[in-house]
Amino acid sequence: MYDVVIIGGGIAGSITGRFIKGNVLIVEEHKSIGTPLQCAGIISVRAAKELDFPKGLVNKVRGAYIYSKNSMLEIESKEIKAHVYERKVMDKDIAIKTAKKCDYLLKAYATVEREKNNYIVKVKHFDEEYTFKPKVVVGADGVKSTIGKKANLIKNKDREILSSCQFEFVNVSVDDDFVYIFFDKKYTENFFIWIIPMGKDRVRVGLLSKGNAHNNLINFIENHPVAKDILKKATPIEFSSGALPIGYINRSVRDNLLLVGDAACHVKPLSGGGIYYSTLAGKIAGNIITDYLNGEENLKNYDREWKRVFGDDIKKGLWLRKIIYRLDNKTLDKIFNKLKDSEIIDYINKYGDIEEQAKITSHVFDYLKNKFGFNLLKFLFFK
Repeated sequence: MYDVVIIGGGIAGSITGRFIKGNVLIVEEHKSIGTPLQCAGIISVRAAKELDFPKGLVNKVRGAYIYSKNSMLEIESKEIKAHVYERKVMDKDIAIKTAKKCDYLLKAYATVEREKNNYIVKVKHFDEEYTFKPKVVVGADGVKSTIGKKANLIKNKDREILSSCQFEFVNVSVDDDFVYIFFDKKYTENFFIWIIPMGKDRVRVGLLSKGNAHNNLINFIENHPVAKDILKKATPIEFSSGALPIGYINRSVRDNLLLVGDAACHVKPLSGGGIYYSTLAGKIAGNIITDYLNGEENLKNYDREWKRVFGDDIKKGLWLRKIIYRLDNKTLDKIFNKLKDSEIIDYINKYGDIEEQAKITSHVFDYLKNKFGFNLLKFLFFK
């Protein structure tokens, strides 16, 4: 009945389904698309365009305040650089567009089994059980990806799992043209903390961490001077938690099964953003699956194609991440002070792009080395 079964109805699964010309079933374990919230909801204008500017836009930002422990950089553009979305609205709008050509089965749990040289899908939906034998199976089931593990495509050595935690607050005092980013080892060793405006009096505050993300975030909210000032009259209205994969998998296709999105580590290592890469991968997968169904393509070409489009960016981001998160607060302060009021800030203001993080960061590293003799590579090899 179905040519393709997609397991996971988030952005990666929905975009993949939309670009397949064939009979497609999308199996989603939750009762509603877009829940639970597991994302900060900020994407570049380029990513929004790739998604056909979905509903749910609540704010537009054009810069960032980036803090080390004792210093701050201000990045500002005259142009809008990013859109902030209400993810529940956004994800549902994307699913509504996809549902015009694909079927969704909600509150359903899927697994795969190997039969001969292909994978079949077994689905439990309330008291009913179904078996599907599609021509293609897509694992879009997120960071845990039982589908990827079952197909032996995901190996723990290839990725790092970070816990995420986020509050939404109202009654805040914030500059809604800017996002706030904090690098401080006191609160998280492995990532940064964010405050993202959703308008003039509403923000999301969150972090990623290998440790206790919730305790670390509460510590930040209660003790960081900037956070305390922004949130002094704030009231929390939502709490969310989740996980994020940082890494690179060497293989995302086995027989008639392939992985997209978080399941395939399609995540920017420096920021944790996954929507843009998931969208690109979904379109690539959808087009290749369509050609495969018509006998014109090999599914293995999906692996080659997404790596061609953004695989090198992930690899470079992973390399840069190893350096950045080995820097202690004292070194970060030193770097921020060297960058402050320098020509590199003008370069970032002019050319900065959320989707070019590795390129911009590399340029900053080169500037520090050439201008000040400050070689950050020593932190990768000698610390």
